[in-house]
Amino acid sequence: MSEEYLWNILNLDENFKCADVDIAYSKIENKTEEVKLAWKILRDEYYSEVYKKYLSLETVIKAGFILDNLELEDLNYYNLSLLTTPVSKLIDFKEKKENPVVLLSTGGFDPIHDGHIYMMEFAKEALEKKGYHVIGGYLSPSHESYVSTKPYYKINAYERLDLCQECVKDSKWLMIDPWESIYVKTYINFTDIIQRLELYLKKHVNPNIQVAYVFGGDNAEFMYCFENKGIGICVEREGYSEKFDQMKKKFKGKNNFFVNNKSIVSTYSSRNIRKRQGYSYNEQNYSKEDGDYVIRNEGMIPLVNYKNFVNEEKLENAHKKFLKQLISLFSQTFNNKLDIKTINMQEQLRRASSVLNSKQTISLDTYYRGTYDIETSRLFDISDIQKKYISLIGRIGHDTIEHQIERIKDGNYILVDDDSATGKTIREVMSNLPERINIEQIYLLASMLNEKIFDIVDLRDFIIGVQNGGLVVRLPNREVARSPYMLPYVSLKSRATIPAIKEMEISIKLWEMNKEFYQEIGSNITLEQTDNGFKKLMNYIGFDNNIPLTKICEWHIKKLKQE
Repeated sequence: MSEEYLWNILNLDENFKCADVDIAYSKIENKTEEVKLAWKILRDEYYSEVYKKYLSLETVIKAGFILDNLELEDLNYYNLSLLTTPVSKLIDFKEKKENPVVLLSTGGFDPIHDGHIYMMEFAKEALEKKGYHVIGGYLSPSHESYVSTKPYYKINAYERLDLCQECVKDSKWLMIDPWESIYVKTYINFTDIIQRLELYLKKHVNPNIQVAYVFGGDNAEFMYCFENKGIGICVEREGYSEKFDQMKKKFKGKNNFFVNNKSIVSTYSSRNIRKRQGYSYNEQNYSKEDGDYVIRNEGMIPLVNYKNFVNEEKLENAHKKFLKQLISLFSQTFNNKLDIKTINMQEQLRRASSVLNSKQTISLDTYYRGTYDIETSRLFDISDIQKKYISLIGRIGHDTIEHQIERIKDGNYILVDDDSATGKTIREVMSNLPERINIEQIYLLASMLNEKIFDIVDLRDFIIGVQNGGLVVRLPNREVARSPYMLPYVSLKSRATIPAIKEMEISIKLWEMNKEFYQEIGSNITLEQTDNGFKKLMNYIGFDNNIPLTKICEWHIKKLKQE
């Protein structure tokens, strides 16, 4: 590269602002590698500061800079409206703190281990001793295009994410941010991840949040990025003490933290774990003996909102086609090793009515009408691991569970529900019943199935906008909405037992199937005609009620395909 300064290459003066760099780059016709490098460094709020101070490309590279493959047309890749990053442990933070800080660490995490967790804990401790208020933290697994170039590469992005989520599921403050791994088309600089996360959290959680970056002593020179901007916390690692000490002597700013090695960190290493024989991701192998994958078909009931706008025969045909496509999709997903079966809800209801005729019942099911009904839903956090629900709440549009129970008369009852994977929901409801209400028996609608069940899902949960369709979720603003069973909002692995490696592929296909469904019934169905819970989710994202559902599908397909 020539001796001229990077800003000269872009026809800028030395007092340029990062916001000016993209415009300057767009005006240059001959975009050589030299021009592109200047553009990438100077548009980055961290690396531009490093370059301005040291006027050295070598120092910028030493500070961790990598030249990514993104072009001008990719500049909207932050996608702040697309809810990809979980925020549950931030909005659950009980104490209101001034100047809240969230920790972030990036890396291959191939595999994640306790040392990564301890590093975050030590960083949190160091900041809190200086008066910072750490309200949460994220681990961000690196993009496939970066990790796959490493000689140790063994576990793909989806599997690494799955292992990481499993590792922090019980943490009170740590979460996994999947954005870098699967919602960006290529590897990017860690500074980009800091900037995007901070903007995302300011938009969805708290405008005062600051993101602090945590890194190991092997990358101690990353601290150049935090000399004049942000917060950097370097945790010493065995074998890199000399580099750690050099950087510690050089950077003594109030936002430069160096945490001396604690012996427990040194006992953990991804490299050592990879050397062990048999190290791999244990994905489940499927066979007929695992049982049937069952889809509960509710028929036309969830589509009731559309009957005034769409020919009924056309609606029925589109619905049948969607079900057929879903069966085929799931069959392919499990490599044709599981039998995909459907259960007719109307038949379930007829059989239940026959068995329970003249008996007093309390129904938890959406469609079976008992002597009394407790309209309840499990509430999950959106775009999260979703293995555990937050709480039981009254179904959207209904009274609280407590008030519904108050209206039930004293007596003996049979409790009715659709199915029971763990029995937790039923146990929780029963624990809320007063002694005057006695449950003599539990009746499950799924009991008509004699075969072994691998999983049961409801068809309506995969069709956007239909009545009572989708997972009941808590939005970042704490409001309750409904989300279809698709990324980025619902974990298909947790909620539909879809293999982690196929979640994105299946989600894109489901959005495409929904687009086709709404095209076939006339393309004139707008957000206004949909279920209130789904409408609330889409409104939060930014969609107007007059937008056709086909356009909503197209938007999601484009985002998930990173087009």
